[in-house]
Amino acid sequence: MIAPRGGAQHDPASDALYRKTHMNYAPGEQKHRDYEWKFNPNDHVFGYAEKKVANGAAMALHAERPEEMYPKTVIVKKTVEDHKAVAGDLLGKTKNLG
Repeated sequence: MIAPRGGAQHDPASDALYRKTHMNYAPGEQKHRDYEWKFNPNDHVFGYAEKKVANGAAMALHAERPEEMYPKTVIVKKTVEDHKAVAGDLLGKTKNLG
């Protein structure tokens, strides 16, 4: 029975046990550790990740920008901003005195 006809017969239960005991995975086979996540691990990204934007590449190629994406620019006098910087007292921040 060195080389049986039809190839070796594989039992899924014994293959799973062999994988667990010998850490022998098939080439390119994904390792599943059978964790019970409270979320879908296929949709979740660990660590820092930017929010996915639908049609992000198409929006980057268009010259016009949607109005709701960017805040409106408000122009004020410099003296008003200087007064806010001196009069506003932010706890734990350095204060610009001139």
